[in-house]
Amino acid sequence: MYRVLLSGAAGSGKGTIARMLVREFEPLGFNYFAAGDFIRDHIARGTEFGVRAQSFLNKGEHVPDSILNGAILAEMLKAGPRVILDGYPRNMNQLKMVEDQAPLNLVVELKVPRKVLIDRLSKQLVHPASGRAYNLEVNPPKEEGKDDITGEPLFKRSMDQLEVARRRLEVYDKTENKVLDYYKKQNKCITMSGESSKAVFESVADVMRRDLVTTTPRTAYA
Repeated sequence: MYRVLLSGAAGSGKGTIARMLVREFEPLGFNYFAAGDFIRDHIARGTEFGVRAQSFLNKGEHVPDSILNGAILAEMLKAGPRVILDGYPRNMNQLKMVEDQAPLNLVVELKVPRKVLIDRLSKQLVHPASGRAYNLEVNPPKEEGKDDITGEPLFKRSMDQLEVARRRLEVYDKTENKVLDYYKKQNKCITMSGESSKAVFESVADVMRRDLVTTTPRTAYA
């Protein structure tokens, strides 16, 4: 078993980095799980859960645990024992549920200046049906304004307007820092600058390779 959590504010690039890691380690049985993808799928299908979730996301807030936890944990477990997690768990209630059933091995905190985050979010486009996101500077679509896979139009999410983006950053600061503090005390968390996705990918991949081949229990990250 080996589970990695990428944690960072909206716009930190955790989704991009997570997918790079999955491509690299897929031969070793790694899968990808993103809470955002799970939620967006329900929103796109118009389920009762999706409708309720969207009302919170449109305000830049997290979906409450009372609505989210049972369903999302079950879905996460389906990803298997080797998984790259994107943005879940993100608060202490979720952490307790995850640690009880599927403990994490490595947590990566992505640090990006707030000005850079807001700039990235203001330039983000999304394919509504799949939730695939693009940034006009960091990972633009191959054809302007169109999804790489389907060729369908891309749109700016209402949640990614500047004021809502700022609210999302405030919510992150209040909730996910506690999760990171927990894993830092467990010596499982490394903090990296998220301004270069490639550099983060290479560093995290090195840590994973070391962990996956070693037979000596690791107590802390250098």
